[in-house]
Amino acid sequence: MRLPFEHSRGYHEWESTTPVVDALGAVVAAVSIVIGGYAALSLWFALRDDDAAAAVESGIFFVAIGLANGFVDLLRRWRRHHY
Repeated sequence: MRLPFEHSRGYHEWESTTPVVDALGAVVAAVSIVIGGYAALSLWFALRDDDAAAAVESGIFFVAIGLANGFVDLLRRWRRHHY
């Protein structure tokens, strides 16, 4: 007999995080989309105009966006496992 999904071996119910952490995640995600769009346009224009310095700056934006999202995800995971 098959167990329901809630009781299966791979299911792990997360405790809820604080509203501040959830709000921070939503804000960082929204800002990432906006900044990522501008960085993508900037990178496209820089590559079109053969401007290497601007292309590097746009690439740094993508790295910063990834680090911010990774930090928020790490904070969420830490909060879920330690509280």
